[in-house]
Amino acid sequence: MYISIDLGRSTTRIASTLNLKGISKIVKFPTENKIEYQRKNMVDAMNEVSDGSDVDAIAFGFPGLTGKLNEKVEKSANYPQLEGLDFKFFFPEKYSNAKVLVENDAALGALGEAYFGAGKDKKIVGYLTLSTGLGGARVVKYENEYDLINAEPGHQVIEKSDSIVDGSGLAGTFESFCSGSFFKKRYGVSPNKDAGEDVWRKYSSNLATGLINVISMWDPEIMVLGGGLAIHNFDYFHKFLVDELQKQSFFKLPEIKKTDMEDDSGIYGGFVLLKENL
Repeated sequence: MYISIDLGRSTTRIASTLNLKGISKIVKFPTENKIEYQRKNMVDAMNEVSDGSDVDAIAFGFPGLTGKLNEKVEKSANYPQLEGLDFKFFFPEKYSNAKVLVENDAALGALGEAYFGAGKDKKIVGYLTLSTGLGGARVVKYENEYDLINAEPGHQVIEKSDSIVDGSGLAGTFESFCSGSFFKKRYGVSPNKDAGEDVWRKYSSNLATGLINVISMWDPEIMVLGGGLAIHNFDYFHKFLVDELQKQSFFKLPEIKKTDMEDDSGIYGGFVLLKENL
């Protein structure tokens, strides 16, 4: 049996699988601010989804950066409580023999969409998660392997004169204009249907600015937008976003689609990570 963990800043998802193709059992719960409570909830969920079976390997997606040795969380702009923690901290002794593979949570979302979701029929897939933060990655698929660019596109600066600072310490970032956690501060309303067309036009203009930078560097065949903000609001901003992107004529625009896997993109990305590395 295998376990895939998607530790998002707002929600944690933990699932088991026998074949790395489908979910056997999944548990979802709000991510805790207090790290000890978070660990307890994760251990309880792992025990529940494994149901007493031996666990051979675990894929662990988390919101942040790690070093080359993949032993500790180095940086996490939106969940700084993770910084400096050894990944083994989250696992009890009974899982000590399981192989643990770690990756940024948005990168796992990209893998999930590239192999199971909206990008499964494309070779080059770009993915952005519009959620508490704004992350993303690029996947290039080959016959028996993939290349993954694990980036932090949310921390690119798209308005140098801006004064709002995100968790990276930078002002005017893509994340501070387009993530869920900054939406109300930017636009004065919550991200939903009641925000109105004028707000979604403004949002789409900012989203297009960051997105064209990503497209120019990644040259994807498709850009998949995931995360809670996109899942629940895609239809409110998609038309305005395409209109903004089409104002330029230099870059050929890829298809812009909403996630197919929705909340489970990262879980399925964990399956891909395990299959590639076991």
